[in-house]
Amino acid sequence: MKGRKRLPAIIYSAALALTMFQPSYAVELFVSPSGDDANGGTRDNPFLTLEHARDAARAANPAGANILWLRGGEYILLQTLDLTSADSGLTIRSVQGETVRLSGGRVLSAKNFRPVTDAATLARLAQPALGKCVELDLAALGIRHREAYPDVFSDNGGLIELYFNGARMPLSRFPKTGYMTMQRVLNNAGGVKSANWESANWERVDPAGVGGTFVFRDEFSEPHARWARVLDHGVWLKGYWRIPWENEVIRVKSIDLAKKTVTFAKPIPGGIGSKYHRPGGSGDEKYWLMNLLEEVDKPGEWAVDFPSGKLYFYPPKPLDGARIVICDNDQPVIRVSAATNVVLRQLTVENNLGHGIAIEGGANNLIAGCVVRNVSRNAVVLDGGLHHEVLSCDLYNLGAGGVWLAGGDEQSTPRLSAGHRVVNNHIHDFAQIERVYAAAVNSGYTGGGGGGHHSAVGMYVAHNLIHDTPHVGILHGSWDSIYEYNEILDFCKVSNDMGAWYCYDQFTRNGNETFRYNYIHSSAEGDGVYFDNDHRDMHVYGNVICLDSRGKRGTAFLFKKGTQAQFPQAIDCTNNLAINCRFGYEIVTALPSRVDHNVAVNCGQPFTWRWICGTNSVVTNRSLVAGQQNVSYTNDPGFVNFAKHDFRLKPDAQVFKDLPGFQPIPFEKIGLFVDEYRDRLPTDEEAGRTQNTATRDALGVEIEDRK
Repeated sequence: MKGRKRLPAIIYSAALALTMFQPSYAVELFVSPSGDDANGGTRDNPFLTLEHARDAARAANPAGANILWLRGGEYILLQTLDLTSADSGLTIRSVQGETVRLSGGRVLSAKNFRPVTDAATLARLAQPALGKCVELDLAALGIRHREAYPDVFSDNGGLIELYFNGARMPLSRFPKTGYMTMQRVLNNAGGVKSANWESANWERVDPAGVGGTFVFRDEFSEPHARWARVLDHGVWLKGYWRIPWENEVIRVKSIDLAKKTVTFAKPIPGGIGSKYHRPGGSGDEKYWLMNLLEEVDKPGEWAVDFPSGKLYFYPPKPLDGARIVICDNDQPVIRVSAATNVVLRQLTVENNLGHGIAIEGGANNLIAGCVVRNVSRNAVVLDGGLHHEVLSCDLYNLGAGGVWLAGGDEQSTPRLSAGHRVVNNHIHDFAQIERVYAAAVNSGYTGGGGGGHHSAVGMYVAHNLIHDTPHVGILHGSWDSIYEYNEILDFCKVSNDMGAWYCYDQFTRNGNETFRYNYIHSSAEGDGVYFDNDHRDMHVYGNVICLDSRGKRGTAFLFKKGTQAQFPQAIDCTNNLAINCRFGYEIVTALPSRVDHNVAVNCGQPFTWRWICGTNSVVTNRSLVAGQQNVSYTNDPGFVNFAKHDFRLKPDAQVFKDLPGFQPIPFEKIGLFVDEYRDRLPTDEEAGRTQNTATRDALGVEIEDRK
């Protein structure tokens, strides 16, 4: 939204930015794309490959504290660069002022492509692609990830990715933008039959049997007829078949043009058709076709024809002189296993089918000032170990999420904290392939809509800027983590019933987490802080949420009933601001809990507080706002500039008069800061603050089972 004010950022000293003391290195080796592994690895005679330089450092000084200086340019890593305990103490960094790119993709040239000459293939091409589409023989190139998709999947199905001049090229699609919708469902092939979502109502189907059947709409008869002719080549449809937080791809078994029906090869959990409108569905379930030669008709589109093992590409520009990269490695570009004190500094990691960087076990490893982009999975994985940190990195154009966190021991007494840190990172344009439950930061959440859990104890997630994603901002679970001073916007651009923060867990396996001084805004279809089930001893303080709600939902602070009747859970929710939201505070809690000194401004329904009484909940709005403990306004209560989203409170703001004890929120500390790894802050345009957050892709599903 134009005019949105960028919050001031605090400039931290090196100590406050948690930078690491720079040791004196025992061995310093140099690497260059123009080097030679026969050289000595000096500044004037650098090595060529990182693998050789790593091995040379191990041999020269097994005790560690070595450094590899990388000269600017591109390093092709078709196999993972593995760092182990033998590399503890190693720093890999760019030479000051030089840009280093570590690419997991294979570079192709125009000579690898051929004109399409086969008559049968030409007959399948759309008219706009004739004479422009080229083919690539994947088998001849030894490309591994070219096999046919599984019958059902939700990610990229294991298929390669294609980049052209640094941009991910889109798989062919119909329609090009937006969706088709089903007319009605004839066979759900699983899932609930009644309006209630209970296990007793699930229809039992053979998981290896035929999937659901639906009737397609008349206006889509022509494309379905095209696809019916090439079912032997494989036709897959991707859709939100049941609910907006599931997005499966399913192979089509048959298309009956006379009856206008599609039948799937396999069932999916829960079946097809809106779960709120069984058995016939709502008529608004959205889907599209992906990866078929017939739909390659726009510059940039491509598809793999599985029977022939060939890729067909409609280049957006001439191939000569273009940088074309194909990604075929499903392992991380860099993997650090059981090592300590490894530093990866100011590197660009890109072009990979797997994760960007993975750290497994070990302790005190640092990823600082790096860029991770154009990967099909997560940018960074911190899996186990102690005290790893991702600091001042830019993570974007990601098929899945930003940083995935796991570690610590929930069962020990006291609990053992992993202590991983995710600080001062700009994470945006993620979940581009896995469009649901792929978060900017995942700290303890495993699974999809049914919830799930992995140990992630004592994580610290702070000062991050997160924006532009179809679903969730941050997923969390487990215990004892702190989330503070983050700015999150433009989430839930497609799927609703999701928050900037979200957790769903059961049976008291999740609690004692702190959420304070975060700014969540400009997400018309999303919720803010959202506890969907188990939320024991959560502490929510000093957050500002301005969703500018326009969708079916839009709750700033949402704490649901969950398992509280069986396991009473207390919550602290104090000193927060909810602004321009459809619902301000929807809270169900066991008593005693603290819900006070909260403010709602221009919220359609400011406060709803229900407390647990036995197995039921009793609704009372009056007690939540009585005694000047919480207040609601329909207009400006004293912000510096309400119209421009500057929500700092003036010293004489009405809030301070109506709610004595309300504490000002330190806006100057929220968001990114400048340190030795980040020398500038993104502009409002780069941060997504100037864009209109309305999206034509929003599903806008009415969620009918929220309690």
